[in-house]
Amino acid sequence: MCSSHVKIAEHPGSRWRRLIERWGGWLPLACGIIAAAPALARELWFDEALTLTNFMLPLTPGEIYTHYTIPNNQIVYTLLLKLWDGCYPGLLDWVSFWRLLSLAAALAALALLFRLRRRLDANHPWPALWVLSAFALSGVFAIYATALRGYAVSWFWVALALYGAWRIFHGPRGAWGWGLYIAAALLAVGTVPTNLLALGAVVIYALPWSRKDFLKDGRLWLLAMVPPLALLLFYGPIWRDFAHTFTLNEGFAGRLSALAVIYGAIVSVFGLLLLFCWRRAWMRDWRVTARLIVWLLPARLIVWLLPALAVLLLHRAPFPRVFVPLFPVYAMLLADGVADWRPSLKTAAILAAAWVAVQLWLGWAAPRAASAAGLSVYEDDYFRPWYMAETYSVRSVLPELRRRPPATPVFLSFNSDPCPVLFYAAQAGLQRDFRADVPQFRVAALPHGALLILRRDENPADFERRFGGALEPLGSTALHAFYRLQLKR
Repeated sequence: MCSSHVKIAEHPGSRWRRLIERWGGWLPLACGIIAAAPALARELWFDEALTLTNFMLPLTPGEIYTHYTIPNNQIVYTLLLKLWDGCYPGLLDWVSFWRLLSLAAALAALALLFRLRRRLDANHPWPALWVLSAFALSGVFAIYATALRGYAVSWFWVALALYGAWRIFHGPRGAWGWGLYIAAALLAVGTVPTNLLALGAVVIYALPWSRKDFLKDGRLWLLAMVPPLALLLFYGPIWRDFAHTFTLNEGFAGRLSALAVIYGAIVSVFGLLLLFCWRRAWMRDWRVTARLIVWLLPARLIVWLLPALAVLLLHRAPFPRVFVPLFPVYAMLLADGVADWRPSLKTAAILAAAWVAVQLWLGWAAPRAASAAGLSVYEDDYFRPWYMAETYSVRSVLPELRRRPPATPVFLSFNSDPCPVLFYAAQAGLQRDFRADVPQFRVAALPHGALLILRRDENPADFERRFGGALEPLGSTALHAFYRLQLKR
């Protein structure tokens, strides 16, 4: 008599699918760690050192909020870094430990986006795995997930705002969603005021979640009102200092080059997945089409146009890094494009192999395309910025400083990365008479015999005219050139 309990062999594909569904959420995190870990030990560059030496290290938390002299003080991030600094365990060098805060925020953003996608995609892991892994393995992720700046933290705030907005329209308790969204908006604008753009993208992304005509849905109007109100609330007590930053007139070299950089970065990050972004772009319900902006353009497609609108309409093109916080929303849009696709394991493997090949090619081609287009490494926020190069080292100037008597004045040009030089000199105990061009200060004169440290590609004749003397070459490193000032007698 045959037993009724017959054990049926499980198809190998089913086991793989179950493993991916259970453990797949760790894949983007592993990719992010692999991409970012080599950059944790890189040296400081200008903006990072300026944040440390002018705001985080010398100021108390209360002073960090009130000292908003330049946008380098990304207040919420600087406060978090101050708290993080107080937890230093002594196992790593200071800079690598500080960078771990950004990496932790970037990984938390990936985890939160993966959780949200699982809810949107009926627990199906593939859309989030493809898109978030592409993001995590990109050069953009490696740069900003290890930067001592507030952009990785901004990714987390934007992801939290997306999650809060979803809870407002779909969660059992809308109040909890409102709490998350309001907190995320306040912290996002408190980190970088231009995060208003990313929060605007969140509002646009949430339009289809409305269950009726968006013009009549009060939740959407409140969703749109929260970010500007958060900006007023956060910067209201320091409004005069905040308004003063707009007089600095900072911006990118050109509008077309700015557009090429940001959209080139999107292509280099997501690659092959961009082919799928149109699959669910056209909303089924015409009532949630943003007809007040463009009659026939679906609202979510407008998110792709936000950088172009900002670059073309503002009085000066913003730095492309301003648009880094938009990447979580772009990841959501691309995940929408593949959300309805349920490939077989074989098809998924073929696509994954093609995606890896395209990503590797883009990683090789993007910096070369930037170079061929004439984009300077000093204007490059995404592809091959000079501070990510293997040859980048400001500590290499320390031996030259040690050879000079302590009383010798040392001039550092603005382009020579003076802030990290000052940081590493202080760390090494080198007390010198430093005179540096830094934001809001320019050295007027130098005495005879002063040591000048310039970036290697700077023209010494410009400084001879500026200081009224001849520059005697003393030597150079991969990045810097050293001169002695000989004044005319």
